[in-house]
Amino acid sequence: MTTKVKLTDWETVTAELQQFGATGEVSTSDDSVHVQFGSAYIEVTKAGTIRTGMPLHELEHEGDVSLVVDHENNAISIQTDDLDYTFRRP
Repeated sequence: MTTKVKLTDWETVTAELQQFGATGEVSTSDDSVHVQFGSAYIEVTKAGTIRTGMPLHELEHEGDVSLVVDHENNAISIQTDDLDYTFRRP
């Protein structure tokens, strides 16, 4: 199942990331969600910051984005007018 969600829909963002991170470690607060899979992570804040990291690269973006969560393919795509980045669950 694939879900596209804007960060302004924080309840759905939190629920989708908790489901995505079910095989890793998920920590949530009122304004952020951090999902850790060993040395790889994705962190999303309600204010619009997204950080991802894996052993060979990192990404940080601030501003309006859409998250496309693809549970079947274990991936989250971060989409803006200028960016289309995919984080794959290891």
